[in-house]
Amino acid sequence: MVSSTAFCGLIYAITSAQPLTIIGSTGPVLTFVACLVQLAKVLDLPFLPLYSWTGLWTALILFVSSITSASNLVKYLTRFTDEIFSVLISTIFVVEAVSDISRTFKGSSFTKALLTLVCATITYSSATLLKRLRQSNYFTKSIRNSISNFAPTIGVVAGALVARWARLTQAAAL
Repeated sequence: MVSSTAFCGLIYAITSAQPLTIIGSTGPVLTFVACLVQLAKVLDLPFLPLYSWTGLWTALILFVSSITSASNLVKYLTRFTDEIFSVLISTIFVVEAVSDISRTFKGSSFTKALLTLVCATITYSSATLLKRLRQSNYFTKSIRNSISNFAPTIGVVAGALVARWARLTQAAAL
């Protein structure tokens, strides 16, 4: 998937005159695919044909929308609509994270489950604290802004480093 996305992204960048367009899965697409996988499991359907039919129907709906100039309806959408959609995506991600953490308490050893909880807490806490750094008086404004902009990435790296350290030093207990 990575090589095909890279190849298609290269072709798209060369032929579309938009080299900085994000190619690949973004938050809403990833959330949609995750929900579609769960729907396929619940309905006992094979995922790839369901995904293909979803893509074909989406293509048809977009084709009809483009013919009828349905994009003109966007002017009636408000910031509230955008915020509601953002809350929906965020809620899905949070519910997935909490359910993954709770599953480790049911199916793994207590040490592994506790480590999962600690890593998740470190990731969230460090990202949140670094994001708030923008309003503090520490460092210069440009450094504060840079750290604040990359707070989620730094939080994920911090959590991953703690997990890696625990795996290397506590492998027997896990």
